[in-house]
Amino acid sequence: MTPKNTNNMNRYPIRKGLTVETVTSKEHVVIELDGMRLSGRYAAPAGPPRALIVALHGGSVTSAIYDETIPGEAPFLDIAAQLGFATLALDRPGYGAAAALDPTDAAFDRQVPVLRAAVERAWERYGAGSTGLFLTGNSIGGMLALCLAATTPEVPLLGVATHAAGLQWIPGFVEWLQTAMSEARASVVDPRGRSTAVYGPDWSWERTVLAHLEATSAPAPVMELRDALTWPERLRRIAPGIPVPVLMTIAEYDDRWSSAPEVLEELRKLFTAAPFVDVRRQRFAGHQLTASFVARGYYLRELAFFEECRVAAHTAAERRSVEG
Repeated sequence: MTPKNTNNMNRYPIRKGLTVETVTSKEHVVIELDGMRLSGRYAAPAGPPRALIVALHGGSVTSAIYDETIPGEAPFLDIAAQLGFATLALDRPGYGAAAALDPTDAAFDRQVPVLRAAVERAWERYGAGSTGLFLTGNSIGGMLALCLAATTPEVPLLGVATHAAGLQWIPGFVEWLQTAMSEARASVVDPRGRSTAVYGPDWSWERTVLAHLEATSAPAPVMELRDALTWPERLRRIAPGIPVPVLMTIAEYDDRWSSAPEVLEELRKLFTAAPFVDVRRQRFAGHQLTASFVARGYYLRELAFFEECRVAAHTAAERRSVEG
């Protein structure tokens, strides 16, 4: 049967010469808030959504990162939509339509209430008929996703997942970033010319997509970078107050966060109020895994976690009656 929505058909060649045809509906969107407009990219599933995912990008990239991938694979937005999730990749304050904001508005404590309002607005617009909402984020976006979860926004929040937001910095990274900020002599740090170590070892990612990845780059507000440097202390404060399931992933070759087993175990123990917590090391990947050959594997694990959370919410009452 021929799909009706042929204008939205994307073809992803498989490396063995086959092709997989998928139908996705994607659009650029704007979330209107009091005094601010946040842009983003929205992908809709073919049928009623299982849940809504709101994805927050990291520092020095935009929401476009969730729509990029290596040749032969689908990006996160498409994979999530194909598996039945409505997915909104949102440009945070300081990026996209909100790039020209006051520098102080990029501080974490200023971003969180804006993002909370945006998540609640997104739920009203895209969440109807679904089980609930998930938050996911990369690097600084992951930090802010956890901050949001700790505020218990007025949505049926089912779980939160992050990658590249850890607990212990790799020696030397903090000093490097402090130097970059002091040399910027502006309210932003330009990411152009940064080391490709952010993507992992040369063998772990597709170098032909570097130009596409650079096109997703954007100047990073210094205020959010300063707050990111104090993330381990903030995480220890907020983690005990997060009441939903948590998945945190640190890449094996992350150039800024330690993925040592004892660090991951300490990280897991922080979330004392969460019903269940998964903290894992992602093999074969660097800090920004979009270009990684293992990106699809990571996305599928994250979406499997979301599906577990969705089932947990669906069956909560019955499980309580059985276990009680």
